[in-house]
Amino acid sequence: MLAGVVRRVDPANVAEGMVARFRTEIAGYRRLPEPVVIGQILEICRQNVELFFGSILDGTEPAEADLAAFRQSARDRAGEGMPLEDLLHAYRLGGRMGWQAVVEAARPDERHALLTGAELLMDYVDLVSAVVAQAYLDERQHLVSEEERGLRDLFDALVSGRAVGGGLLERAEAIGFSVADFYRPFAQTLAGAAAPEHAQIAERLRARGVLALTEGDRVTGLISLQEDLEAPGADPLAGLDGLAEGEPLVAVGEPTPRADLPQALEEVRLLVDLGRRLGHAGRLDPGAFVPELLLASSPRLAGLARQRALGPLERYAERRGSDLIDTLEAFMAEDLDRRRAAQRLHVHPNTLDYRLRRVTELTGLDLGRTSDLTLAALALKQRALTATTG
Repeated sequence: MLAGVVRRVDPANVAEGMVARFRTEIAGYRRLPEPVVIGQILEICRQNVELFFGSILDGTEPAEADLAAFRQSARDRAGEGMPLEDLLHAYRLGGRMGWQAVVEAARPDERHALLTGAELLMDYVDLVSAVVAQAYLDERQHLVSEEERGLRDLFDALVSGRAVGGGLLERAEAIGFSVADFYRPFAQTLAGAAAPEHAQIAERLRARGVLALTEGDRVTGLISLQEDLEAPGADPLAGLDGLAEGEPLVAVGEPTPRADLPQALEEVRLLVDLGRRLGHAGRLDPGAFVPELLLASSPRLAGLARQRALGPLERYAERRGSDLIDTLEAFMAEDLDRRRAAQRLHVHPNTLDYRLRRVTELTGLDLGRTSDLTLAALALKQRALTATTG
């Protein structure tokens, strides 16, 4: 019965849905070139769905030869610098989407057969994720120096809160890095530079006493507070261009206690990813991008905010071809000044007032209420961020 349900699902359609979700929800996939996404990634997704469905139809586990394409894809993602967590997120998300397609295809009298399929799905995702993770890590071992592999243990100990002594302390002293209770987390990327070039950047940073590690197409690490970032010429992250065209993009956090480093490091990584998508260069201040970081850190809630505030306007635009979202955007951009917003849109102020009333009627938002204005502002920002991911 379960096999009969699976036969009604088109793997190609499921794969296309996966790719769309990956591009929306996973930063590593948003950065991939379009030809790679519509070519290799789509093909791997299709093979993944077909292999899982085939394991149900045949009642057998995937053979080693069946997993070769996934191993190669993992090696490619490692070489491109995609974080391992993004890669594994894609496989877990893909598994859920494939199973959801099976659930939706099942008739009421077939639902009891899904219990067996759910167990098979978990076993399959565990197997493929383990294979992919190992291939990724093996490839990463070839891309980093022996020195960096040793320093990664030091980095992991500092971030996880473990004691640092013995060999780890010696590694820190070897690069002039101070073991302390507070650090500035940072992430840095150089436009046009590949993984080997970022490895060179990390090596040059370590020569300046910075604990810097490569993460493919970016460098992440910790700066000792003994380095005065505010003093002219003292910034250890400065002067590292010249390896590729373009200006370095850098995000540096505030002095952070070790207990808070995991979250702070994720924030600077996320900020660099955002800055790259938005076309920024130079030093990025996390405090200047708080709304963007909030939205990017929770794609599901960001989508909910957009649907609540702009969903009715987007559906109205599809039916009537209206420009109500542009009107709302202009009104917010002009700090709620109706006269300037009307000038920006080249319409009469009365026309602007009419359109704003239609916005309120369709969405239920009261633009004179702070909470509704906040929601509208976040929704518009999420819309702008989403427009940069294509």
